[in-house]
Amino acid sequence: MNIAFRILFFFFAVTFVNGQETQIWNTYQAKQEKGVSSTNLRMDLIEKAPINGYDFLFYVKIKYRVTKESDFPIGNKLKKMYLIKDAIYDKMQSVSDDSFYVGSFMFDGSRFEYYYVKDASDIERHIDKLFKNKFRGEKYEVFVKSDPAWDLYINFLYPNDEIKNFMSNRDTVIQLKNAGDDVVSPRKIEHYATFSTMNEMNLFAAAIEKLSYTIDYKKKVKNDKFPHEVKFYRDNSVTLENTMKFTTELINLAKEMNGNYDGWETFVVKKQ
Repeated sequence: MNIAFRILFFFFAVTFVNGQETQIWNTYQAKQEKGVSSTNLRMDLIEKAPINGYDFLFYVKIKYRVTKESDFPIGNKLKKMYLIKDAIYDKMQSVSDDSFYVGSFMFDGSRFEYYYVKDASDIERHIDKLFKNKFRGEKYEVFVKSDPAWDLYINFLYPNDEIKNFMSNRDTVIQLKNAGDDVVSPRKIEHYATFSTMNEMNLFAAAIEKLSYTIDYKKKVKNDKFPHEVKFYRDNSVTLENTMKFTTELINLAKEMNGNYDGWETFVVKKQ
């Protein structure tokens, strides 16, 4: 029996249910001019940001030592970083009910923990007390800045389209491998793209046929912005390198036609 996997540019991410609120978290790394950074963030807040009234960005910077083995803390130091992260979160929950923990960023020997709060007064004192009592030997700094537009979350933490595409493909390939797929075997991969006009859809369809794709259908869908959908397919392997290659090509081609590439789906090919 084939198991179908579909990737429509959402994430196979870590999901938490907090009361009535579902939180979606994911992680990505990015190359910087000097080294590599790692970002862990709450993805679902992009639909709400900026949240009215949460105008202050409160964040804690914790230092760690970069080694030849890794750009990031490893071993016991990594465990300590997680303990500090959890302790800051617990403290924020106890002293500031009106706060959103939006994520963390690690780069060049520093880890930053970011919160948006309504009132930042007196929080620094509680964080200072926390480090004095539990993490006396750690080097840290506390910052508060006005950010009512949530600029740091939207334009710094949240991934751009290229990184989101990588994250989506990465997570799907992991899911396929976990299901026993060898990922290198070519198989039928079905794709979807939507457009605002029939003419743009037809131009896109003609372009992908030149790339050896076969059109499955063209139809109208319930989508106010992109009501014309085309489904098409081609055989490919689903290694991360290959999925990045064909999705990047299709994303760019759909954009040229003022459309939107919506994703791909396939089935598991078990290792022989």
